[in-house]
Amino acid sequence: MSRVRRVAGFAAGTIGVAGALAASYGAAGTTGLVDAAALAALGALILARGMIPGEKPPLVRPKGRGHPRKRSALRAADFPAYATIASDLEWARMSRRHYEHGTRPLLARLAATLGRPRAEAELAAVPPNARALDPDGPGVDLATLERIVTALEGEP
Repeated sequence: MSRVRRVAGFAAGTIGVAGALAASYGAAGTTGLVDAAALAALGALILARGMIPGEKPPLVRPKGRGHPRKRSALRAADFPAYATIASDLEWARMSRRHYEHGTRPLLARLAATLGRPRAEAELAAVPPNARALDPDGPGVDLATLERIVTALEGEP
């Protein structure tokens, strides 16, 4: 909007408001003046809000291009058990309950099946009283999970 149009609009609005205030004072005295002033203030607020430019809309990522870090070299359809274990390990970091009731028994069965006593010892290293403190609390830290997985992947 050009400066001349903005000034002309402001002048027309001021003259219009002044005319409305004068007419309302003439019709109802001070009560009409107060009512007209309240409506004029409301109109000024609405006009001021209308002149503020809106926010720029957020950028949209093009479809078909996933996040580069999220791509996996393996397809979940090729190794469904691998995908399940990877998902369980992620949930184990988020929730103690998921670790205790899902991931820990799964890893214990896997360690027993593979014959990895070191992995079984790592799984038993978390004391039972620490596990019972807050079942809804945060899960196991990344370092503990890495030690367990390393023990599972290591030599028997």
